[in-house]
Amino acid sequence: MRTTTNRTLTAALALTLSLSLAACGSADQEGAGVTTEQTTSAETTSAETTSDDADDTSDDADDTSDDAEDTSDDADDTGDTTTGAGGEDLTATALAAIATAEAEAGGTAYEIDDQDDDGTWEVDVAVDDRSVEVTVSADGATVEATEDDDLDEDDRAALDAATITLVDAITTAVTEVDGVLDDAELEEEDGSFFWEVSVDRTSNGAGDDDVEVRVDVTTGDVVEVD
Repeated sequence: MRTTTNRTLTAALALTLSLSLAACGSADQEGAGVTTEQTTSAETTSAETTSDDADDTSDDADDTSDDAEDTSDDADDTGDTTTGAGGEDLTATALAAIATAEAEAGGTAYEIDDQDDDGTWEVDVAVDDRSVEVTVSADGATVEATEDDDLDEDDRAALDAATITLVDAITTAVTEVDGVLDDAELEEEDGSFFWEVSVDRTSNGAGDDDVEVRVDVTTGDVVEVD
């Protein structure tokens, strides 16, 4: 009788232990499933974030490309201004050369020739009854040489009548036709004096599209464009 009871208890304990182990296994599997799902979800979120970052980087690259194109356009616009092959503003350097020549000779400039092959400017300056030809460096800052000569009577008479300077006439002329200074001088026609300024309409002053602009020596008005 005791043997039968012991076997019954043993069987009951074995069944209880088996059920407990099965329950633990199920819980572990469910926990593993949750962990797997969480890991997968995290990986998906990370991938989406990485994709978004890549899109943002691409957008930034597009913006940078647009900025570069804008800068290029600005550079092109700048290249369309009245500059020489070295990038200098020819009119500005010519005006600087006039100032340098007048300071050197101590007189009034009345003529400037276009740049020679070596880039220098030749500026004629009236000093009393003399004319001093001053050769100025390409940048308009340094005197390279000077040479004295007699002042022509017509040039003396024109200077006496003029209230508009060579610098003023050049500024007026290049603004009128939007170009680059080539040369400028005093001229007379039928008893009337005027500044004749040759302006090149090409962007670097090296073309053949020259325009002659006549500026009145007393009023500063443009009287003719040819």
